[in-house]
Amino acid sequence: MRNNDTKKQRAGSPAGGYCLQRTRRRLARLLWALFYLAIGLGAGALFIRELLADKSGWDYMDYIVLAVSGGLCLGGLAAAVYEGYTNLRDFLFPAKSRLARSIRSQLPYPEEALDVRELFAMVDDDIREHGRWFDRVAVGKRWIFGDDVSAIERVRIVFGRDEMIRRHVNGRTQIARIVELCIMDDRHQVQRTGLRDARKLKPLLECIQLRCPDVPVLNYEDSFTDYNTMNEEEWQQVLRDFRLQRSQRERSRQTDL
Repeated sequence: MRNNDTKKQRAGSPAGGYCLQRTRRRLARLLWALFYLAIGLGAGALFIRELLADKSGWDYMDYIVLAVSGGLCLGGLAAAVYEGYTNLRDFLFPAKSRLARSIRSQLPYPEEALDVRELFAMVDDDIREHGRWFDRVAVGKRWIFGDDVSAIERVRIVFGRDEMIRRHVNGRTQIARIVELCIMDDRHQVQRTGLRDARKLKPLLECIQLRCPDVPVLNYEDSFTDYNTMNEEEWQQVLRDFRLQRSQRERSRQTDL
């Protein structure tokens, strides 16, 4: 059964590879740039109208509207510029893309700039041969492929996030569900990938646990902030605990043999 699944995955691999395909698809995120631009322009129009208005009868709420509209204008325009720039860059220049940088930064000698085709091929070959797919994430033998790419040998903490976020806007409560895989590596850096299907999160975490048996898999809401805000001394202790756990497991395995 596993061989049949692998054959299907190989046959269905996209032209140019998984990495290039995901990088190219970031062009669709330009819609977010347009969305942020619309917010920025709308808030800017409100800010200018309020700024030029007669303020003789104003109370504190009018000043709050002025401040909030100004902040939304600046935030919306900044987000539009960021989304537009990064997504066009990833589409036009894959070698400078977020995905390429995440792979390169985890190599033993990141300063040795590999050609982007070689860089992507390392991940594509692993996912093609060994990958198991869970929604938008594939777990290979050496790499975990998502919006960022994580080298399995560098994974130290894994967080599963399935969280309901409530926002109050204009007297209404809006609820958004965030489902994410968050990986913290040995550099204390985080790679995130959002999932569309919440049902895939649990089997994804179980698969990563099998590939990384010495890595703790934790709940995001309970633990992420504590680990993410650790100072250097505290993080070094986490790394020492990981090395101890790995050495104990290896000794136990050798004893069993």
